[in-house]
Amino acid sequence: MIKKDKTLYSYICNIVADEKPEKIKILTSQDISKLIKRLEKTSVENINIYPTLNKDSAENCDLFILLDDIKVSESDIGIIKNLLSQKIVIFTDFKNDTKNDEMMLKLGFQTELRDQNNMLKCYSYNLKTYNNKRSWNNPKGWANPENFDKFRW
Repeated sequence: MIKKDKTLYSYICNIVADEKPEKIKILTSQDISKLIKRLEKTSVENINIYPTLNKDSAENCDLFILLDDIKVSESDIGIIKNLLSQKIVIFTDFKNDTKNDEMMLKLGFQTELRDQNNMLKCYSYNLKTYNNKRSWNNPKGWANPENFDKFRW
């Protein structure tokens, strides 16, 4: 196993340990049998590995992982985000670096890992932490007649 794979597998195992997903979908055409052996020791009940994105699948998963050997479009990522999973991890290389950064930022992803030695970059999206609730953004106190004279801007 090369150093890049060790880094990648360790990072994925750390994510799985933190998130504790039951169902994982992985999009890759690589042999990831060593990663699967490591994931078998966790609480994951179901791991599905696909070489391409199945746009017709409506089965949700707890964690969706895209490895750097698979190239997906912006609309493919939108399908994953809106239909397949609320937690997504995407690994890319440093090719088209600024283009990838712009696209991921536009889609609400955060950069989690930049490893230039292994030419590996990781973006993540988690709907639960993406838009945190704010105390002012709720119906309480808005359009209530008793507050009309209290607050003026």
